[in-house]
Amino acid sequence: MSVGNFNIDVAVYVDKMPGLDESVNAREVDIRPGGAATNYAVAVSHYGHRSSLIASVSSNPLAKMGLETVRDMGVDVSHVSYVDAQPGMVVSIVYPDGSRSMIRSLGANAYLTPDKVSQELLDSSSVVHMATLHPAKALEISRRTRAAMKSYDPGVYVHTDVSELREVLRHIDVLFLNRQEYAVLTGKVDVRGLFNLGVNIIVVKLGGKGAVALTRDGGVYHAYTAPQGKPVDTTGAGDAFNAFFNAAYIDTGSVREALRYGASAGALKTLCKGSMLCWDRGLFKRHLEASIVEEGVNALSLISKG
Repeated sequence: MSVGNFNIDVAVYVDKMPGLDESVNAREVDIRPGGAATNYAVAVSHYGHRSSLIASVSSNPLAKMGLETVRDMGVDVSHVSYVDAQPGMVVSIVYPDGSRSMIRSLGANAYLTPDKVSQELLDSSSVVHMATLHPAKALEISRRTRAAMKSYDPGVYVHTDVSELREVLRHIDVLFLNRQEYAVLTGKVDVRGLFNLGVNIIVVKLGGKGAVALTRDGGVYHAYTAPQGKPVDTTGAGDAFNAFFNAAYIDTGSVREALRYGASAGALKTLCKGSMLCWDRGLFKRHLEASIVEEGVNALSLISKG
C-alpha cells in the first residue's frame, strides 16, 4: 500500500524557461493524475503486485476523473477519503532533455491524517510505503504497522526538525533519498547513526547516474540502467524506482536484484510523458538486460559527485 499525495499534474513542455515578463510557446500541455504516492501505486500495479492508495482527494470533478484513471490502472482506490478542498496540484515545466522545474500546491493533500489509514489494510499489506509524508504522520502509521516492510521517501520533509526525523526512522526498514536529501539528512545524522536508529537499507537515487544502496551489514551496491530511447520527462522516475525496488525486494530478498529492478523502472519512466510509469513489458525487459550492478564501489564518492 502507498500513503501520500494524489495530485492533478499539469506538464508544460517548452524549449526554454521564459524570463521575467517574457512568454514562450509550449510545444505540448499534458494534464493527468500524479503525486508521489499515486505514481508509486500505479508502478506497483504494473509490476504485478496488489496495490492500494491511501490519500486525501478533492471532491472536485477533475480530481475524481483523475482517480478513476488510477483505478483503471489496477490500483485499489476504495480507501481514499474525499474532502471539500482544492485539488493538490503540480505544474511541471519540462525541458527538451526531460529535466523539469515544478510548482506545487498541497490542496486536499493537507487533510490526510493517520486515522484515515485502515488498520485492516495495514495488517494485510506486505509493504507500507510512505511518500512525501510529514514525519509526524509517518510515525503514527509506522507504529501501527506490524508485519509489513515499511519504506519512507521523505522528499521535502527531510528538512524537518531532526528529532522528528530520528523518531520516525526508528520504525523504517527502507529509506529512499535523492543526492541532495542525503546530504541534508547526513548533515544531521551520519550514515552509521541512521542504521543505529533501525533503518536496514538506505537507497540514494542519483538521477541519470543510477542509484546506490547501503545496507546495515556494510553492503554497498550501485546500479545503472541506460534509457533504451530518448528521455522525454524525468518526473516520477524516482517513484517508479521506489515501487519496483520494494516489489522486487519482497519477491527476492536481494538488495542487488531490487536495485536492478528499481533502476530499470526509473530509466523506463523517463521515456514516458507525465509522472506515471507507462508500461511496456518488452521494453522493461530490455532495460533489465541493459542494467549494470556493481558491488563494493566507493558509494560515498558516487553520491557526492554532482
